[in-house]
Amino acid sequence: MSSKSNIVFVLADQLGARWLPLYGNPLVSAPCLEAFSRESAIFDRAITTSPVCTPYRGCLLSGYYPSQTGVLENGQAYPAGLPSIAERLNDLGYATHYVGKWHLSGAPQANRWVPPARRAGFQNFIGWESHHVDHHAGLIWRDDRDCAIVMAGHETESLTDIALEQLRDCARQDDPFFLMISYQAPHPPCSPPPEYLAPYEDQDLLLEPNADVSAWFRHDAWKADYDVHRFRQLYFGEISQLDAAFGRLLAELEALGLRDSAVVVFTSDHGEMAGAHGRFGKGVMQEEALHVPLIIRGPGQSSGRRTNCPAATIDLAPTLLDYAGGESNEAADGMSLRAQVEGETIDSGKIVFSEYRNFCATSAQWKLITRGRNLELAGLYNIADDAYELRNRLNDPACAEIQSLLTEELVHWRERVTSADMRPESV
Repeated sequence: MSSKSNIVFVLADQLGARWLPLYGNPLVSAPCLEAFSRESAIFDRAITTSPVCTPYRGCLLSGYYPSQTGVLENGQAYPAGLPSIAERLNDLGYATHYVGKWHLSGAPQANRWVPPARRAGFQNFIGWESHHVDHHAGLIWRDDRDCAIVMAGHETESLTDIALEQLRDCARQDDPFFLMISYQAPHPPCSPPPEYLAPYEDQDLLLEPNADVSAWFRHDAWKADYDVHRFRQLYFGEISQLDAAFGRLLAELEALGLRDSAVVVFTSDHGEMAGAHGRFGKGVMQEEALHVPLIIRGPGQSSGRRTNCPAATIDLAPTLLDYAGGESNEAADGMSLRAQVEGETIDSGKIVFSEYRNFCATSAQWKLITRGRNLELAGLYNIADDAYELRNRLNDPACAEIQSLLTEELVHWRERVTSADMRPESV
């Protein structure tokens, strides 16, 4: 087998691990992901490095934290001159392809064309900047800003059709390829086709102890105004539709004879609160927004395995470089996850960090959250015993040791990533 594996990277938008059956949800139907997980590595503590779209994507492509890239808010552009994973793979002889939502070309945040200079080095790009509010009226562009492609039907299906065309093109080439497929689903407002919505219409969807039955989702710009139960019907329907789309991608990979030469990654940029603690959306350090699915199938892998060692966005670029035969340590602070995918036992004492309007340090069992970006402590939770974060253990004498450890680690991390010496030279 060549040291340069083909790479298929599937990125969902706003899909929390909380809402998938392979992470314990008893309500949502996702049979394709369940089947895929039985022959893949499931990361049980995968944490987004930033629980919002653009900062996450800047981290994913660069291998640097938002504080290092300066991409701290939605609507910012990927920094010019900052090497991306696409450019690193280009240098290794890969054909690099991107399909879908981008959200890294700066203002305006809109359904629009992405200029070639804003594509972070992807050689082949079919996408849009952001904000398909109506999933039945999507537009997508290649290289002509004046020639949009109308995405017929629901955009999840249409985008999958385009991705399958790109996969077939990749199969006809001699070079190894990196194909990144970025869905907007299941990002609200959700509008799944009837066949995916129907299974959720007569169920009680509010089973978690932190679900607020009185929560109401209202967004005037999206013409959304409904209760939490309706929100979950729509959101879960889009998850099931996305699952079926992912199944189509896997089937095509098999049909093209590429299954054993490709590493396949399925993950999401961040989660969705979906009425937990009375909240909707993301941007917070609670589990529903912070904990994301991460399932990786290595080339030729046929058996599943699970790991509880924390993983983070910062680890994904080095993992891809590792499979590509490059130097995985070129990608800043992260560590390759390949050994865990291949079944090695890794010390579960790893601590991962997240940032947005506040900071978070997460271990396999515990999570420490700040109030704002000034390191004032706001919450300490034992996720292993309190998965729904109902008991704040901050300043509990019984938790003094873990609070001290996470605080010290967080202080050192913040000092390091905000230091001018630790920022990429191009930023």
